[in-house]
Amino acid sequence: MEISLNKVIRAISIALDLSQMSSVDGTNIIEEVSNINYTKHNFMNHSLRTCYVALEIGRELNLPENTLQMVYISSLLHDIGATNFFNISHYSHDFIYEHSVIGSKITKDFPLLNGLSNIILCHHENFDGSGALKLSGNSIPIESQLIRIADLIELNFNEAKPSLVQKDRIIKWIREYSDKIYSSEIKDAFLRCSKKDAFWFNLENLNSMGFILDSVAPKINQTINLAQLEKIAYIFSNIIDNKNNHTASHSVSIADLAYNLSKSINYDEEKCRKMKIAGLLHDIGKLAIPVKILNKASGLSPDEFKIIKSHVYYSKIILDRIQDIPDISNWACNHHEKLNGTGYPRALRAEDLSEESRIMAICDIFQALTENRPYKNGFSIEKAIRIMDEMCNKNLICPYALGNLKKLIGYNGI
Repeated sequence: MEISLNKVIRAISIALDLSQMSSVDGTNIIEEVSNINYTKHNFMNHSLRTCYVALEIGRELNLPENTLQMVYISSLLHDIGATNFFNISHYSHDFIYEHSVIGSKITKDFPLLNGLSNIILCHHENFDGSGALKLSGNSIPIESQLIRIADLIELNFNEAKPSLVQKDRIIKWIREYSDKIYSSEIKDAFLRCSKKDAFWFNLENLNSMGFILDSVAPKINQTINLAQLEKIAYIFSNIIDNKNNHTASHSVSIADLAYNLSKSINYDEEKCRKMKIAGLLHDIGKLAIPVKILNKASGLSPDEFKIIKSHVYYSKIILDRIQDIPDISNWACNHHEKLNGTGYPRALRAEDLSEESRIMAICDIFQALTENRPYKNGFSIEKAIRIMDEMCNKNLICPYALGNLKKLIGYNGI
């Protein structure tokens, strides 16, 4: 099975932007060097705009295609270390250093992308050596240097205002920090880009016209196999579960249960691996949920529960972007649907729900009922099964899938 690496990267960038939007929560993060307040920025489409600016400057510098490929990938993923960070109060130096280090560790074993980890580690370094790692000049990878200036341009950009109205202000700001944060060579390349009105119109319209980035992006022809996708899925399951204080290993536990249950009913190995990946990624949409709601220790209000419900919608948005895994996306994103049509987010009915989707729902419910949370102990297996039997009686979940779960865990009805 071949899966487009480019589509996976673009899907991940959507998840990262959604996560940053939902995580800026009362924390005042101001970078002293640039005097930019991260807290006030709308991070939706942040990675896309950063990527676009970095690529335009890179092309102006006549960088080789293989370097532009890494600029493209690393700029889309540059804030992967910030996904769980904004919910904790930090001074700006701590934030900048730690999210770069965390991002570097997360991407160290990313399939096919040697060098990505070091680029992300260095993406907040300043040309004059005043960054957190004290690297300077060309000891900073060129990809990191381009992300640095592009990131700051995007953070200076206000999507609520016409782009040309902001042009002179941003250019003035960029001139001010030349040879401090970035080299004069990179600054000059940006200034050449900035003379074109099309550059600013593209920056303004990226959120609604995704083909703009496609038009400047280098060709990424690499594909990954199912094992490599599983490796990426494990990376993201850790990010997802770490964002929620209440679910330290929820996704991994569901993935293991889905895999073992699939094996027990004689699915072939490829389908079992797909079920595991679906389990690892089923809650990826929780990256879009505000941390105050996700980590609330007490009961949710009706409005808060409505927001929580949206996580499955966002999971589908993210996973469908990959395109090459429609089965995994459906299995992962139908785990809150019910046979009688009362589930969410699409109110599917029994005839719309595959056996695999029904199994994923069973795994999710069983795990949620039996796992411990900081505010409550999990139910015993006996009580969990009684609750799920009652759900079967109400035509909410599949009795066949539940019966196979009982066999797997050795439940004898006593």
